[in-house]
Amino acid sequence: MTASSSYLPIRKALRSLGFSDGEVKVLNFLFFKKKATSREISKNTTISFSTVQYLLSNLSIRGLVHCVQEKNDEFEICSEKELYTWIEEQKKNTEFVYDEARETIQDFLQNVQKSSWKPDVTYYEGVEGVKDLYRDMLSTANKSDKKIYSWLDISKIQNCLGDFLYEYIDKRIELGIKSHDIVPKNTMNLQHEKKEENREIHFVENLPIDGEIRIFDEQVAVITFHEEKPVGFVLHGGSVAVIFRAIFQNAWNH
Repeated sequence: MTASSSYLPIRKALRSLGFSDGEVKVLNFLFFKKKATSREISKNTTISFSTVQYLLSNLSIRGLVHCVQEKNDEFEICSEKELYTWIEEQKKNTEFVYDEARETIQDFLQNVQKSSWKPDVTYYEGVEGVKDLYRDMLSTANKSDKKIYSWLDISKIQNCLGDFLYEYIDKRIELGIKSHDIVPKNTMNLQHEKKEENREIHFVENLPIDGEIRIFDEQVAVITFHEEKPVGFVLHGGSVAVIFRAIFQNAWNH
């Protein structure tokens, strides 16, 4: 077997281990020659003398070639045992790198999954802020399934927002958005049940909250009707919306 006839398969094998083309040529030559000076290697590999010296230095650091006569700049290839030992060490190192990378990626993906449970929050302050929340809610619901699920008391909404309540109802009806409401049984809520407002109502004896909760698309709005400064905030996140929608469905069925 000649050096030229075996070069392609050995080149592929060595390149797969991370050697450069120049290092492959030097190693291949020394596999056959066993021992040679830098100038002999340069002449037979057509690699410049200075580059050969650089390549030999790298290979020496890896323990794959040894300088046997520093004065004559002569090098020999390592033994087969040394070569196979080096390959096994690289295999172990590679496994460590891949294992470490896998652990890092797993940690990252777990953090990403956890972060999906931390929804973004948008705040709305004051009466005008709550009105903006209502407008944004209609805009979002209109782009999704046109449904809003709510715990509310219409009388408390009117006390806070006044005639804007009816502007909101008219706009919701115009957009074709259906409201599913769990409400306490009182005079105003009973009156609205009889109106054509694209609304389904489920009555409960008591709803002890001074505000409301609304679920729409992948968002949940919570509004408190504080006498001086009502506040609303919207949680943006599919996971949160799924939880609240399940709670609402359970309450609706009881």
